[in-house]
Amino acid sequence: MNLRRIIIIGIVAVNLVLTFMLWRQGSVDLFTSDVPGDGLIAYGRFGGLLAQLFIVLELILVSRITYIEQEFGHVQMNKIHRLVGYFLLGFFFVHPVFLIWGYAAQSKRSFIGQFVNFLVNWENVFLAFVGLVLFIALIVFSIAIIRRKVRYETWYVAHLGMYIAIVLSFVHQTEFGDFVGNVGWTMYWNVLNLGALGLLFLYRFGRPALWYYKHQFVIQKVIREGGGVTSLYISGKNLKQFHFQPGQFANLLILSRKHFFAHPFSFSAAPNSEYLRFSIKDCGDYTCKVCLCEAGTRVIIDGPLGVFTEQKSVMDKYLLVAGGIGITPIRALAEALSREGKDVVLMYSARTKDDLIFYDELRELSCKSSYVLSNVVESERLEEFEYGRIDLERIKNSVPDFAQRDAYICGPGPMIISLEQQLKGAGVPSAQLHSELFMM
Repeated sequence: MNLRRIIIIGIVAVNLVLTFMLWRQGSVDLFTSDVPGDGLIAYGRFGGLLAQLFIVLELILVSRITYIEQEFGHVQMNKIHRLVGYFLLGFFFVHPVFLIWGYAAQSKRSFIGQFVNFLVNWENVFLAFVGLVLFIALIVFSIAIIRRKVRYETWYVAHLGMYIAIVLSFVHQTEFGDFVGNVGWTMYWNVLNLGALGLLFLYRFGRPALWYYKHQFVIQKVIREGGGVTSLYISGKNLKQFHFQPGQFANLLILSRKHFFAHPFSFSAAPNSEYLRFSIKDCGDYTCKVCLCEAGTRVIIDGPLGVFTEQKSVMDKYLLVAGGIGITPIRALAEALSREGKDVVLMYSARTKDDLIFYDELRELSCKSSYVLSNVVESERLEEFEYGRIDLERIKNSVPDFAQRDAYICGPGPMIISLEQQLKGAGVPSAQLHSELFMM
């Protein structure tokens, strides 16, 4: 474990300990009390503190803070984000249920009666309840099986409700329980929460605004690549000062009426001083309109993001495997590694020859390449292509020293999972395997 990861995990651990200390100090009398329900109230308060702490953690995870994002990577941070969300769901249950249960024992009311009393007679509890409902809805909305059925734009707008829920829960929490009369702990909690919000707005909104002001990104030209793919060439001022690594991606906000929401796309060309290129496949309501973009349209870029880069390699030789539109970050990596004179083998799989994006560009690079087509009838086969699918057997035949190479795999999820399992089974260490679901 490297120093950066130790520091990040250490900061989280310290705040967990401080939260526990805050709870113990504020609720210590409840543990020694003989009043019925006090113990339940104490645990309810602890659930609320942990819920708010995990909200802070969620804010940090979605803030795209460079120091953290470049350590864990976008994909791993999304997994952590979902896991933290499930814990949040549990704390959101513990906090109100235990408090209602505890106060009901003291007031001799029923559980429902105490719940109604909270909503009607306790200041800001109704607003906190609204925030709780918003949070639970957002967590449920993000469950994979539901998320896949929802348009990206709908999911994006729904998540804006998170900010409303955060404000409501924060205002409610600092006026009750462990914070009452405790100036020091209240100050710590305010700094923790407002600091997280500040980082969120700095990285999610401030950084893209700064890049836009500094570079004035604009669409230079729009090129149809074939196979339903469109490349956007983006120019701007002082592009040499906009740094990204081949293999990374960015969120593009195209400033036109047809493209209102930011979407993630991979850089499909290595850094140069003339343009940035994003190649986008028509896969839905938003991407089908990319080909309609006009030269001169302004663009806001949030990024670069991702760790699918040469810096994560541990060997000095490379195996690049792309499936379909997954060629976009692989194309940028292949170009940069070829420039450096690295030993690179590229394996690129597509359904037909027409679906091989950048075919002519790739042939000009100084790397060994093979192209595998999966949906061509026998009578139409050409000698320059291989046929079938990329699997371990094909890799062994084409790249005998594959175990001494870093493998970068990008494409559809099933392809990535299958190849990683096969390569691990063949003795390739996990540290040499790098993967990323393709960014459309």
